[in-house]
Amino acid sequence: MFVESAFLSLTPHDQILFEQYGQGPSVPPKHLDIKSAIQEMCFNYPNQTAVEHENESITYAELELQSNRVAALLFQQGVRPGDHVALFVQRSVSMVIGLLGILKVGAAYVPQDVRIVPAEQLKHIATTANTKIILTLSTLKHLVPDIEGHTFFAIDDYLQEFAQSPTEQNISFPKLKISRDTTCFVLFTSGTTGKPNGVQVTHGNVCNILLTEPGSMGMKPGLKVSQILNISFDMAAWEILGALSHGSTLVIRGQDIQKAIQKVDIVIATPSLLGSINANLCKYVKFVAVAGEPCPQALADQWSQFSTFYNSCGPTEVTIVNTMQNYSLANGNLTIGKPTPNNTVYILNEDLSPCKIGEIGEMWGGGDCVSKGYLKNDELNNERYKPDPFLGGHRKMFRTRDLGRWNHQGELEHFGRTDDQVKIRGFRVELDSVSRAIETVENCKQAVTLKLDSRTLAAFVSPKSVDITAAKNAVEKSLPYYCTPAVIIALDELPMTARGKIDKRMLTIMAVNHQEKVPAPGSTEKIGLAPADRLWLKVSKHPLLMPYNRLAVGIMLINLIIFLRAQELSIGAMMNLTLINFAIAILIRQHHVVNALFAMATSVPTHYPIKLRWALGKVYHFGGIHVGGFFSGTMWLLLMTMNRPAILPVIHLLILSAMIIMALPKIRGKYHNQFEIVARFGGWTSLVFFWIQTAQTANVIHGLVLLLVTFSVALPWLRLKKVPIKIDKPSGHVILADFNYGVTPFAGSSTELSRNPLFEWHSFANVPIPQRDGFKLTISRAGDWTGKLIDECPSHIWVKAVPTAGVGNVEKLFKKVIWVATGSGIGPCLPHLFANHVPSMLVWSTRNPRKTYGNALVDEILKAQPNAVIWDTDKDGKPNLSQLAYQAMKEFGAEAVICISNKKVTWDVVYAMESRGIPAFGAIWDS
Repeated sequence: MFVESAFLSLTPHDQILFEQYGQGPSVPPKHLDIKSAIQEMCFNYPNQTAVEHENESITYAELELQSNRVAALLFQQGVRPGDHVALFVQRSVSMVIGLLGILKVGAAYVPQDVRIVPAEQLKHIATTANTKIILTLSTLKHLVPDIEGHTFFAIDDYLQEFAQSPTEQNISFPKLKISRDTTCFVLFTSGTTGKPNGVQVTHGNVCNILLTEPGSMGMKPGLKVSQILNISFDMAAWEILGALSHGSTLVIRGQDIQKAIQKVDIVIATPSLLGSINANLCKYVKFVAVAGEPCPQALADQWSQFSTFYNSCGPTEVTIVNTMQNYSLANGNLTIGKPTPNNTVYILNEDLSPCKIGEIGEMWGGGDCVSKGYLKNDELNNERYKPDPFLGGHRKMFRTRDLGRWNHQGELEHFGRTDDQVKIRGFRVELDSVSRAIETVENCKQAVTLKLDSRTLAAFVSPKSVDITAAKNAVEKSLPYYCTPAVIIALDELPMTARGKIDKRMLTIMAVNHQEKVPAPGSTEKIGLAPADRLWLKVSKHPLLMPYNRLAVGIMLINLIIFLRAQELSIGAMMNLTLINFAIAILIRQHHVVNALFAMATSVPTHYPIKLRWALGKVYHFGGIHVGGFFSGTMWLLLMTMNRPAILPVIHLLILSAMIIMALPKIRGKYHNQFEIVARFGGWTSLVFFWIQTAQTANVIHGLVLLLVTFSVALPWLRLKKVPIKIDKPSGHVILADFNYGVTPFAGSSTELSRNPLFEWHSFANVPIPQRDGFKLTISRAGDWTGKLIDECPSHIWVKAVPTAGVGNVEKLFKKVIWVATGSGIGPCLPHLFANHVPSMLVWSTRNPRKTYGNALVDEILKAQPNAVIWDTDKDGKPNLSQLAYQAMKEFGAEAVICISNKKVTWDVVYAMESRGIPAFGAIWDS
């Protein structure tokens, strides 16, 4: 019963309804700790399948035995009731065994999918939760960061060792007292607005929702429950602990969510995730529950036609959900229902006084659902958890930040979050009400509305076939004029975060890009970046005046000055100048010289002035020295030959001229293979001619210079190797090549590959593999050579085993950087993203990334870069990369942009940034 004095401000009629609507039924759960409920199922249904995952399954008897083994290990390691144990895993049978083993010693599990969470965040979680022990899987050990004072065990390795032991080991441990107030799990919020906060959920909290109706979702022995959600999401506990505490079979999904759902009777999901499933193939599903975000009416209508459908609401802090509605087409009004058993919901105003029935206010949750609070965050606890004046005693209530009101049926209507209530043109607008209006349009599956600025709303709808005009009309008819979005964008599917919710950050970037209608990248018009009206920047940063060209022209000018100032040059002097220029041209591109140049340029601390670091970052333009030296040397050889004509110098000049002509960008691009042959054999022949000329003059100095040059040219060939290559082929467009021949290159280097060393060499960015020797390469179909390599997948290939620094190494000069890549340009970015030496954010535009590059690689990228902007050009068309790069810079607070793409896009992005005073870097396509 409520404390009557707490709501006397209401009318007598509303006081009755406040108590009647606000209290769930009083139903004591059968167990007070969830571990006991699961053990009961293990004893009663030992032969029933407890967990399935692809081709692996385990019975309840086996689950009991295996989890006891894990519990015994934890007890031996000093884990006791009230402790926390990190569960850094991925979906698997071992995950469930480890989870139950933790509960059996009275500890709380702290779950994270280690594949997608950055190392620093894992460290924060383990440290905040004071875990000490980390349970993981053998395939994920390399992803678990070293955390001081922590020991980690691979669950599957431990169980395998146990099974192979010749003698039965002692797996007993004392009976440990677990009360309803013992913490069951600690879930960390997503951390999108700062560091994640750990929420402590007790066994009593969990039993209250899972062991009473409707939270039990009809689960019983013989039924199958899907496990499709991220383990760090509270609804995953609903799936896992719910299924096991009722003797159901937990079906853990693989890569194909649809396939898993088609096999089960009970589905728990977010609306976004459920909306991605073909409901027509899932007509055998008996029970469905959605929560985590607003549910579109059309989605509820579709699934409720053949299943018992629950629309639910409640943040982690009130234990998974604290309100549920059994929705059907007959009642027609989709709400979030009523309080679940032993729970309360209050609609309060800003003064924490009850709102009138039917009035919109903020929802506060009370009763047995209220969790213990946040770990090590008293300030936030005091803000969000308050004494419950309605239940009294020592009870607490929690501020959900959701807006709602009671309807005449005593059900809660949801009006979004308090932070979804925005001001547009001075008027208060509830974003969720705009989305609901749009969802009334025919065929609209889902809509989401965002605030772009103080005057502008943007909305997104799916599928792409939704009539945009009809969507705008729907808002105009039902809401005031200021609620109509300035732009509505239709997509086949709305993008989702790793937790299965709408990715509003990605949608905001898309809306800004669409709304501003910016010109093409590289345009000199203002494109919403930084002011572009400084003439000196627009001129000095033009691609024609890049450092590469300045260096080339500078070398040529020095030689021209020498020529003009010299009264008369002897043949010997001209030979000196010829050799000096060619020596500079060749040595500047020698692998070890390149690495030394990068090492020196990037050794400057990041607290030095940005202009100095910007200038040093252009170290990779050294190719301009090569071009200037080669051209100047050829000109001196021409002058020398004109003064003393001879057959060998003429032939020499013809060879050098052919090399220069083939190196011209348009010719080199069209006839790349021919360019390589002319450059390689022409260069070697030229070296022979120089030796002949030197031998004729018997000049010792010339001989020493040539010896140095010859050694420089020969050195990479002295380290030539034919090595094994292990190839993974996620698609016909790309292969992932794995090497381990005794060389582990540094992040940001490249390796040259060849199948015919005399005629072809192609350079690819190295991706060192954490915690083992070797490296990987990402090779995309970009021409005949790569196409043939992808089609044939050879077992061995030639390499020049001298890893060479690339443009990405300039990241060391900056505190934070933005990586911009298109398609296979992701390859050179990967080593930097995985190494994470410099805080960075990725903007990657490519065709259907998962289909083209494989789920494993995309998941690995997202693990390293949870905030990455991955733009699918198949779905969303080609983006304005300059705009995206600048948007990312503003969001991330970066100092510089590094672009890896084709020549045009790279130069466009670099110029668009630099002409606005932003340091930017991209590859040089030179000879």
